[in-house]
Amino acid sequence: MKTKEEIVYTGAFKELFEGYIAYKRSLGFNLEYREQRQLLKLNRHLNRYTTDNVKITKQMVDEYIMTAHGLSSSTIHSYEGRIRQFALYIRNLGYENIYVLPEHHIKVTTDFVPYIFSHEEMKAIFKATNELEVYPSCPNSRIFHQTIIRLLYGTGMRISEVLNLKIEDVDLTNNLLIVYESKGNVSRIIPFDECVGYWLRKYHSIAFKTRDTYFFESRKGGKCNRCAVKNYFENRILVKAGIPRRPDNRGPRLHDLRHTYACHALDKMIKSGMDPFCALPYLSTYLGHKGIESTEKYLRLTAERFDEITNSGHFIYEESLGDVHE
Repeated sequence: MKTKEEIVYTGAFKELFEGYIAYKRSLGFNLEYREQRQLLKLNRHLNRYTTDNVKITKQMVDEYIMTAHGLSSSTIHSYEGRIRQFALYIRNLGYENIYVLPEHHIKVTTDFVPYIFSHEEMKAIFKATNELEVYPSCPNSRIFHQTIIRLLYGTGMRISEVLNLKIEDVDLTNNLLIVYESKGNVSRIIPFDECVGYWLRKYHSIAFKTRDTYFFESRKGGKCNRCAVKNYFENRILVKAGIPRRPDNRGPRLHDLRHTYACHALDKMIKSGMDPFCALPYLSTYLGHKGIESTEKYLRLTAERFDEITNSGHFIYEESLGDVHE
């Protein structure tokens, strides 16, 4: 297993990066290891220009953003936002000679379109999880993936939210999940149906150990690795289900189960007679969005996937709005 790099900030910006992280956490942001590594890369970039004076010039900002050249627009957006937020923090502390990237420069669009699994493809995925091999070294691997996939598709949760669930967050009696301070610092209660409940109870009866903290505890204790679950789904389960990757290698992804849930749920509500714009607030709240702007894109995606909705006369947005990684 690859050892995680120790995060140690250095140079003139050392205390500022440490203070910035403490500040963000005080606001409720959970800076995961991946983001801390990105901040470490920013620290090393800034150290190339100065060893003793705290300064950020336009050249330093532009050349940092250029290191993301050739990557996706969302990645470039994150680079721009990261150095802008850090520069704002420093400037607000009273430092001079700090260039802050104008906010309008980081308003980028994306042409990325999530992959929406069909109902037949979901059946193939479920079948693939049922046929996974079980090894003595990992006897609960099949039931783990069977349950995780059904939970993601049945609730539209993010994989990080699922793996963050602690034992006390899962109410198997009343069919409720509690998600604390997820993306955007949003907490919510998620009801689930009997199908999802069946798999959660089955998994709990097989895999639960009294020392566990997390509902999906890793074999070695603690929280499961999100990337490991993601890679297993995309490189093993999808292959076994006969669902190929796109030619540009931009999906399908594990996160597309969330997009699929949203479209299938919206499709079901519209077919039941609910006005699509009345359905949006319900779906938005269930998904943990701060507003319906992040949910509106599913109207267009649902219309593209289900022709009978468009043909029935429902008005569907033609523009995809919101964050596709939401």
